Amino acid sequence: MAKRAVKKQAGVAEPAHHMGVVVGWTHQDLGASIDLRLQSTVSQQALDQKKIDSHHFLMTRNQALLLAKFLLDATGQSLPQKQRPPLWRRLTRRFNK
Repeated sequence: MAKRAVKKQAGVAEPAHHMGVVVGWTHQDLGASIDLRLQSTVSQQALDQKKIDSHHFLMTRNQALLLAKFLLDATGQSLPQKQRPPLWRRLTRRFNK
């Protein structure tokens, strides 16, 4: 299938392509969405000079979950499994109710 050329509107700039190394991130819970802030730099010298770029990404909780799953799969890692409490703790919890 052939790709159609995208028409450029006059005065509309294309987003800049940014390459760098991630040096930090934070997030802020906004209720139904999440503000993810990624911090990056282009080189060790720029990091030494405290030249750090910040980029904010607003995403839904579902998008954040999909991103987390993608990163876990891409690195071959998984979330730690929750361990069951020891048998004695489960039994004492039943008797203390």
